[in-house]
Amino acid sequence: MEFQNPLEDSGLSEKINHICGTTNVLFSNKAKVSNVNDALDRYFFLASELDGSFDDSNRTGAPIETQSIVSGTNAYKFSAFTNEVLTMLQLGILDSDSNEATLTHEDIENMDNFGDLYKTSDTGVPTHWTRLGDYIYLRPTPDYALADALRAYVGRIPDRYAFTSFTVTQATPAVFTATAHGLVLNDTIILETDGTLLTGLTADTVQYYIITAGLTADAFQVSLTKGGTAVNTTATQSGNHTFLKTSKEPGIPTIHHLYLCRLASIPYLTSKNLPQFRAIHKQVYAIKESDGYDGDEASIKNYFSSRDKDVRPIMTTKRISYR
Repeated sequence: MEFQNPLEDSGLSEKINHICGTTNVLFSNKAKVSNVNDALDRYFFLASELDGSFDDSNRTGAPIETQSIVSGTNAYKFSAFTNEVLTMLQLGILDSDSNEATLTHEDIENMDNFGDLYKTSDTGVPTHWTRLGDYIYLRPTPDYALADALRAYVGRIPDRYAFTSFTVTQATPAVFTATAHGLVLNDTIILETDGTLLTGLTADTVQYYIITAGLTADAFQVSLTKGGTAVNTTATQSGNHTFLKTSKEPGIPTIHHLYLCRLASIPYLTSKNLPQFRAIHKQVYAIKESDGYDGDEASIKNYFSSRDKDVRPIMTTKRISYR
């Protein structure tokens, strides 16, 4: 399910409008994006409880984070990994010959002699690790330096919906510029601004299609229809502009897309005190024992607890939190 699909009335945005009884004017797409991203965060929290290796299907590249180790240093900031990590499945280390070994985790809560065990005067190839605050501690302290030698096999946060900055020319046709924008033919976008768009462009409520004309790695043109003619612009503009790729689908199982819609609707239903709030809230959070049927979140937990897994996680967020 794409974020928005007005042609078939089947995107996340349209489903949220159906639930809330709204339009994109009453409940902006920009606000929906924030709510859907919050719902994705909640989904990944639930998924990671039972499957720490669950990953967003939109991600490219393996879920492996690395840091370089420094001789004589045994503390490494967890937040220094390139990407934000939700769960850690395994931590490995490369020795000076680039041979990898898995480090043994030690729970600091059950440790009486942290200062003794993790003193920097004990050196060699690390064999154990623990975490204190935002730091990973290794023992013994590395006695060699090696790039990308600390290797974390992780569960990542969701690939959220994100706005990308662009500039646009007043021209016939209008040319949009955004470095490495990643858009391809027939992708769809909406535009946002904190100022004023050129005449011929509309923020938030109008969906535009990427067309062949002018499409390069860093530039593109748009049409109001699929395969149509490029939009022309006039007048003046101000402020900062962004676009959102609305043809992107959430990287989770399709059967759970409606959960995102319902959960993303609840803040709006609450703020407007709408009568459907109670039914939607129950549909999201109902527990079979008390309500007679499974709600969305119970069904998601059942899904992850019953499906086959290639590798069971070594650690879960119940023991270690990385948020």
